[in-house]
Amino acid sequence: MSRQLYFFGLIGLLLLTGCGSSSTTGTAGTQTATADAPRPKTPVEVTTIKDDSFREEKTFRGLTYYLTSGDIKSPIAGYVTKVYVKIGDQLRKGAPLFGLETKEAYALGGKNYLNDPTLKNIGQLIIRAPDTGLITLVQAEENEYVQDGTVLASFSAPDMFVFLIEVPVEQDSSVHVGSVCRIQLPNGRRIAGRISRTLAMADSLSQTERFVVKPDRPMVLPARLQLNITFTNQQHNNAQSLPKEAVLANELQTDFWVMKLVNDTTAIKVPVKIGLQRETRIEILSPRFAPKDRFVSKGGYGLADTSSITINRPANAH
Repeated sequence: MSRQLYFFGLIGLLLLTGCGSSSTTGTAGTQTATADAPRPKTPVEVTTIKDDSFREEKTFRGLTYYLTSGDIKSPIAGYVTKVYVKIGDQLRKGAPLFGLETKEAYALGGKNYLNDPTLKNIGQLIIRAPDTGLITLVQAEENEYVQDGTVLASFSAPDMFVFLIEVPVEQDSSVHVGSVCRIQLPNGRRIAGRISRTLAMADSLSQTERFVVKPDRPMVLPARLQLNITFTNQQHNNAQSLPKEAVLANELQTDFWVMKLVNDTTAIKVPVKIGLQRETRIEILSPRFAPKDRFVSKGGYGLADTSSITINRPANAH
């Protein structure tokens, strides 16, 4: 009886050992298969660093202005028979500006019905320039009736032409005397200018400060024309840049990084410090990258620190 129990016990032990060995072998095989399975690869597009330049600009509204000017007024009530000048004309002292006639002389049409030589040109007057200068405004037209004291024109010294700009007080640190600017003229042409001085009083309502901008060349424009004046706040040359989509950030936009390729199948996360931006590109201040370094430009969102990738070739690539 004891031999039979021993025999059955031995058979049971052998069966259990066989099953355990089979189970262990199966588990090990599964683990080996899992370890050998390739990691999924994320399809991406890549780009390289570019040598670039960036400029940060600020634009303010400007106004044409003459620092000093004088008005030429009609000394009589009558008709303007002749206009000798136009805006921008250089004046010399004594040059004719306007011809005027009284109502009576104008009604006679210049005819001397009494044939009296002493009445020739009676009621007619030539207004002449009181000093040298530049015509900045002409308001009278031929055959127009004007009252005594009506302003016919204005003139100024040519070097008195400037542009005025109003700069918000909180931004006046970036605009100061000596700042160089670019002036957009009404005809689309651009000229250079420089702030020559500031006006002492600020506008208490708009909280702005006024600056005087002198153009780099003599010119004449009607007063009180509005235009744009642009200042360069920062200029970065020899900068490195990447497309904006290649630079990733956290939700608070406080940390930035790029996914840099170490080979054709692996990309790693590299923190970067960014600088100026424009429509499609962003400046990388640090670290400095090599011209041949490659970066994920599309498909990088959500990639881990070290990720397996596969490079998508552009459709037009050869």
